Amino acid sequence: MDSTRGQLERVSKLQDSAGEADPTADTAMVYWLGYDAPEIPISEANNLDVAGPGRAEDGAQDLRDFTHGLRASHEGERANLTVLGHSYGSTAVGAAAAGDDGLDADNIAVVGSPGMTVDRAEELNIDPSHVCVGLAEDDPVRDAQDLSVGHNVTSDYFGATRFETDTSGHSGYWDENSEGMSKSLANQGRIIAGRQPSAYSPPPSMPAQPPGHL
Repeated sequence: MDSTRGQLERVSKLQDSAGEADPTADTAMVYWLGYDAPEIPISEANNLDVAGPGRAEDGAQDLRDFTHGLRASHEGERANLTVLGHSYGSTAVGAAAAGDDGLDADNIAVVGSPGMTVDRAEELNIDPSHVCVGLAEDDPVRDAQDLSVGHNVTSDYFGATRFETDTSGHSGYWDENSEGMSKSLANQGRIIAGRQPSAYSPPPSMPAQPPGHL
């Protein structure tokens, strides 16, 4: 129950963030948990390699059925649909998007992703420019990237849009800061609202020092 409560708090923050990004739109949120997620502490992120993509692939058809069901039951103009996944949930999103005719989503966003079961964003049955990824600089999930659950989603080769994050750790993407909404949260709201997130800029590299200097 504590985990569910925390997830629902995140959903509420995302809805508020989307509302700020587009105050003219009515944004509905759905928390989907239709697969058996691996119980692996993030401190052991590299062990996601052992978990592999199997659990994500097992739930892929159910997620596809769910998003296509949303489309079929919606009345009126086509709604802007964003599917967002965190951690191994992003692997589940990737497996679902890559199979058959995909998720029929307008946007796919992932944060703290170890991989999406594919090598390139173009394999997700969506315009790769509408695949957005966020990764904190100190997120330990980095240890699980490029193993058994897909290519590193933040790499140029993968071909997704990496957005700016300013939060810390694996579960901080919905945190606020002293100024209010973090950039990590605000950017997810922009994506949900169909807006462009602020782009990631790599941290400046240390200049090379001449020999004999520290």
